[in-house]
Amino acid sequence: MNIKINGNIVTINEPIIAIKDSEDVINAIKKAARKSNTIMIDVKNSFSFPSNIISALERLKDEGKNITIKVKEPILNELFKDLNLDREFKLIKE
Repeated sequence: MNIKINGNIVTINEPIIAIKDSEDVINAIKKAARKSNTIMIDVKNSFSFPSNIISALERLKDEGKNITIKVKEPILNELFKDLNLDREFKLIKE
């Protein structure tokens, strides 16, 4: 899984397919959350976003973290809107 962490920015450069991918993403997000109250997740090439990642983001939000998700794939952006996640997190369409 190609994930980069730069301060409070987590960039996901590959599709999130396997359970291990989800775990890697969650670990990267938690690492960024330890450094800042504001987290940016830049999803470059994934059309899916597993529910365990969404749950981890919800927990971080409950802890007072501000979460922004930047989405490149139109299908993923539509999924977030269908799930009303645009009300939970700040979404940016790339």
